Amino acid sequence: MTGSHHHFSWRAVTSVVAMIAFLALAVTGAVLFIAPPGRIANWTNWTVLGLRKSQWSDLHICFGTLFVVAAVVHLVFNWRPLVGYFKDRLSRRIGLRREWVTALALCALVFAGTRAGVPPFSTWLAWNEYLRQSWDTPRQRAPIPHAELLTLAELAAKAGLDFPTVAPRLEARGICGFAPDTVVQKLADQAGLSAQQLYEIITAPETCSDRRGMGQGAGRGGAGKGPGRMTLAEYCGGAGVTVRDALARLSAKGIKAAESQTLREIATNNGYESPHDLLEIIGGR
Repeated sequence: MTGSHHHFSWRAVTSVVAMIAFLALAVTGAVLFIAPPGRIANWTNWTVLGLRKSQWSDLHICFGTLFVVAAVVHLVFNWRPLVGYFKDRLSRRIGLRREWVTALALCALVFAGTRAGVPPFSTWLAWNEYLRQSWDTPRQRAPIPHAELLTLAELAAKAGLDFPTVAPRLEARGICGFAPDTVVQKLADQAGLSAQQLYEIITAPETCSDRRGMGQGAGRGGAGKGPGRMTLAEYCGGAGVTVRDALARLSAKGIKAAESQTLREIATNNGYESPHDLLEIIGGR
């Protein structure tokens, strides 16, 4: 009985690994090319095929490393043929051939064109930036960049609220197991929500459950309202800021306001997209 034994080839393994790694880099690179900036991707829980931007980035880095390793091993296995490309066919001596000069010139052109910012390289990069920024809409904008890294108490403060106010709102949606120092992204992951959705729950209009949890809400300067619905006087009362100081700080920024106006009215009248944009000014931060 005769049989043939297939010889295991590391050269073949290296070639296949390099090919798969290259394809993975192409796919992950395409996804990251169109992905929104991290401040938007993390806040809205942006995903493609169930993977977040950070996970696509991790895959891109790991497959990039694998591709480099496979390329180095492939280079070792094919060193003689590679060196042969440098040799003159007649003299067999080492020397630059036209193919290598052309390849080096092409790479140098891409480097120089990218650094100089000239078309078509600048056009390609501008299109990439357009795609990334197209995800940025007022509704999806966080109160501050990377707000998902704040604690729950800090995020509530950015909304002009306090922790006792927002806790009943979260509990009413079945979200539990949190504390003032719970990181927003961690709580959002536990609840199966995005940080943006969690923020929308926190800043939702006052509900019956809020009133039960607060009792004397009306006497605490409008607690239970989102900051946009509070008058300047109400917000200052809850934030521990005098109306006089708040008006002075707003005026220093060229913002016209009256203590009887709501923060939303003040923001709209002065060209601000959200009343949250006024909170740090009022607080003197």
